[in-house]
Amino acid sequence: MAELDQKRTLILEAALKRFKRFGLSKTTMEEIARDLEISKGSLYYYFSDKESIYVAVVERMIADCFFDMSAYVEEATSTDAIINRYLELKERMLVEYHFLFGINEWIKDVPSSRMRQTIELLQTVEVSFLSATIRKGISIGELCEATDPDTTAQLLVNVLFGLWVIWCKWQATSFDPHDRNGLRCFMERERQVLYIFFNGLRYKPTINQDRHSCM
Repeated sequence: MAELDQKRTLILEAALKRFKRFGLSKTTMEEIARDLEISKGSLYYYFSDKESIYVAVVERMIADCFFDMSAYVEEATSTDAIINRYLELKERMLVEYHFLFGINEWIKDVPSSRMRQTIELLQTVEVSFLSATIRKGISIGELCEATDPDTTAQLLVNVLFGLWVIWCKWQATSFDPHDRNGLRCFMERERQVLYIFFNGLRYKPTINQDRHSCM
């Protein structure tokens, strides 16, 4: 089992290098096998096709990134600090791995099964993280106690995903994946949305306001 896991890890690392440089559509199983100096048949022993490698690469990347964020939520002293770190992480992923996420895939009217699986994975992990962030904000007295963390996090992720798809559609005809300023411009919009959203969850008491009421 250890040897199997080790070989899968080597395959994912080689595939990530290919995806990062050329994107999914311009990467082949033959090239990944050649980079590893193994036969294509050996590669098929571990993964049924290129799409399954892609999904495994994304899963591993997301797990690594959000493992760090989950630990940070526990020790953070404010929701602002958590969101700032989260945005830094997200921007770094977009700038470094833009080919991995394939901007053209996001603008299709009917996403592929692979992209749908990726979307569901991203959203599940992001909802879990933001829900934990909201719970943290409630526990330290920053956010309204009556807030439902899970429902609110799901709504927020839906808003952020809509923002991303709209931006991708707008950029589709002229998008330059090497334009880091363009990606940072998108991240600034996401920062503004998160600021507005979390500011609306903050508990702002007045003299006669019930403690459990929210805006």
